Amino acid sequence: MRIGIFGGASDVQCKAVAREAAALGADTLFIEPDALDRGLPLSMLDGQSYYLGEPVDDLRGFYLRSIPAPYVPSLEHEGEFVLYEDWFTTFMHTRERASYFVAWLLQLAHRGVTLVNGPHAASVMQYKPFQLHALRSLGARVPRTLISNDPAAIRAFHASVKDVIYKPIMGGAVTRVLDDEALERLEDVTASPVIFQERAPGDDLRVMLVGDELVSCVAIETPEQHLDFRADPIYSGGGASYREVRLPESVQRFCREAARACGLTFAGIDIKHQGDAWVFLELNSSPIYLDVELKLGHPISRAIARSVVEGARAVRSR
Repeated sequence: MRIGIFGGASDVQCKAVAREAAALGADTLFIEPDALDRGLPLSMLDGQSYYLGEPVDDLRGFYLRSIPAPYVPSLEHEGEFVLYEDWFTTFMHTRERASYFVAWLLQLAHRGVTLVNGPHAASVMQYKPFQLHALRSLGARVPRTLISNDPAAIRAFHASVKDVIYKPIMGGAVTRVLDDEALERLEDVTASPVIFQERAPGDDLRVMLVGDELVSCVAIETPEQHLDFRADPIYSGGGASYREVRLPESVQRFCREAARACGLTFAGIDIKHQGDAWVFLELNSSPIYLDVELKLGHPISRAIARSVVEGARAVRSR
C-alpha cells in the first residue's frame, strides 16, 4: 500500500512523516507543490488522476503539508514592493495551478479518501474570525477582540482595553502592539479590517493534536520572550527550548472540540497560559513541529502517519 504527501520530498517534516509511514508498511508518493511550475506532467482523464504519467487513484490517504495558492509576483526594490513586468501572466498561471490542485483534493475528499487535513479545513484556517467564533461558542476563553476598519471603534476599543495587539485576518504577518505610532496611522485600516485583541500575558504554548490524541504540549522558551514568538530570531533559527506542559482535562477537551469544529484532524493550537488562565489564540492546519519532536521526542510525525495510513486502510476495506 502507498499513501500520498502533498509536499516536497526535500521538506524535513514530509520526510519524517514518510519514514513513519514506511514503518507502518506504506510507501509514499510525494506530490511536489511546484510540480506544475516545473512542467511536470499531471492529468485528469474522465475523473481519473495521473501524476508523472502514472495513475494515482490507488492512493487512499494523503498528508497535506501545503496546498498551492495563487500569488501576485513581486520583489522588493529600493525599500518598496514592485510587480514583475509579466505579473499578470504569472498570476494567472499560479491561479490555474492552484485551482487544479484544489479541485483534485476536493475530488479526493468527495470519494472519501483520508486527507490530513482536507482543503475545506485548510481554507477555514485562513479565516481567523471564524476560529475565534468556534472557540467562543465552545466556551473556551479567548482574548477580547475587535475586527474592524473603523478608526473610531478601534480607538474606543484601545481606550477600554489599554494593552492591545493587532494582526491581519488571514495571517502572513507577525503580531504587533497598537502603540501611539500605530494609533496615529489608523486611517490606513479603512481599506480592509484588522484584528485587534487584548494582549494575553503568560507563556506561549503550542499544542499538537492528531485526531483525539494530544501528542504534544510545550511552552516555547527563548532568552527574551517576544510578543510573537515567530518573530524571535532564536526561535526561527532553531535555538528555542521547550518545556513540557500538562493541560487540565477541561483545556484538553476544548482543544479536541475546537479542532473538530474547524474540521481538523491534525491541528497546532496556540494558547497563552498564566496561573489559572488558559487563553486560546488560534489554530493552524499545517503547523511547524519538527524541532519539538527532535528535542523532546514527541511522536508527532508518527501520529500523523498513523492517522493517514490507518485511514487509507479503512477506506480500502470499505
